[in-house]
Amino acid sequence: MKKLSIAVLFLLAVYAQPFAQKADRLIQFSGYALTADSLMGVPFAHITIVNRGRVATAGPDGFFSFAARESDTLYFTCIGFTPVMYIMPAKLENDKFSVIQVMTKSDVYLPNTIIYPWGSRDNFHEAFMDLQLPDDDIQRARRNMDRERLAELGEKLELDGGEAGSRSLRMNSAKTYYYGQTPPQNIFNPLAWAEFIRSWKRGDFKKK
Repeated sequence: MKKLSIAVLFLLAVYAQPFAQKADRLIQFSGYALTADSLMGVPFAHITIVNRGRVATAGPDGFFSFAARESDTLYFTCIGFTPVMYIMPAKLENDKFSVIQVMTKSDVYLPNTIIYPWGSRDNFHEAFMDLQLPDDDIQRARRNMDRERLAELGEKLELDGGEAGSRSLRMNSAKTYYYGQTPPQNIFNPLAWAEFIRSWKRGDFKKK
């Protein structure tokens, strides 16, 4: 009796092995996750095998390829798209299966959040009292066109490339114009003396 039981168990194990292998057969599941409106690839979409807890990720063009089993439940997700559920067919003739999964875009509107830089009401009061409003365009223009400011900038700022080149060209032009003769001296120019006297009266030569 004991030998008969062992023989029956052995036969059941031998005959049941092909069915078990067929039920657990791996399928190379591949395809594309595409958008419903433009049929463009959904980059880096996640495909979760729900009943086995495995997760695969599509490429930047939406292509995916991984091993799955028959009757597996696949869950396609991606940020900005509505999740899609797909169930693998139960009986497949080949060990390769391809699909094109279409996903629809979804807009998610989050509630408005206002972030304040003050920790408490007391800090808000101090910040409000110390608040300095920015100048408008007219005030900025007047400040930038101030004569004293422009004179100070003129003394401190160096010549740029265009100004230095123009100055060099003028000097070379003057040398070429008076080539072969003595250039005039401003010491005998009455207009230069008049400008010198006006500058003296204005105090341009006083030490600041």
